[in-house]
Amino acid sequence: MATTRDHHHHHHQQLHQKKNTGTLSSTCYTSFLFLSLLCFASLFLAFSLSKSSIKTPSQNHQNFELGENDSSRTKISYGLCDYSDGTWVYDPKARSARYDDTCKEIFKGWNCISANKSNGVDLINWRWKPKHCDLPPIDPVRFLERYRNTNIGFVGDSLNRNMFVSLFCTLRRVSSEVKKWRPAGADRGFTFLQYNLTIAYHRTNLLARYGRWSANANGGVLESLGYKAGFRVDVDIPDGTWAKAPSFHDILIFNTGHW
Repeated sequence: MATTRDHHHHHHQQLHQKKNTGTLSSTCYTSFLFLSLLCFASLFLAFSLSKSSIKTPSQNHQNFELGENDSSRTKISYGLCDYSDGTWVYDPKARSARYDDTCKEIFKGWNCISANKSNGVDLINWRWKPKHCDLPPIDPVRFLERYRNTNIGFVGDSLNRNMFVSLFCTLRRVSSEVKKWRPAGADRGFTFLQYNLTIAYHRTNLLARYGRWSANANGGVLESLGYKAGFRVDVDIPDGTWAKAPSFHDILIFNTGHW
């Protein structure tokens, strides 16, 4: 009788162990699924965050294919490039074919070759070399094609005037149908009729509106401080020479020594 009872007791323990084992297996399997799902969710979240943090080419400086001919053209992919981080390098073998001293738009006082400046001819042998990327010579035909039906404005002092003149003389060499006019109050401007591309220069010493100021007979804050004359600068109002430029141009290039 005792043997039978022991047998039933042993059989009950085996069933209990099997049940516990089954429950444990089910629990482990459920935990495994939960952990797998958690890992997948974490990876998905990390990937989404990393993807959203990647800047697109339009948010960065871009490299473009601007070689003058097929043999010298360097194919460059989109990517980060700080063109301002570089240095001027002298290449005695390089002779720019962009334009020469006969371009009439060059201001006489700045035409080093025409004025027989001692190192005037050597100036065309210098080129700008960014440290971390390539900057091929500009191809005027490709530039005209790329910016067809576009208005480009240069706003600033004599430095930007030189940039404007350099671009005009380069493009003028390959496109002779040009209309000279003063769009949006510009100091000077040209439209390349075949491409409907307009470039203009807006001369200004300050980007902000400024002018002479004289004390008011009725007094004021400045008058109370003893000021009788000076210059007034309104930093939130653009100077009149380029105030209409943003409504006309698609691209604006700024340069000035002050505001």
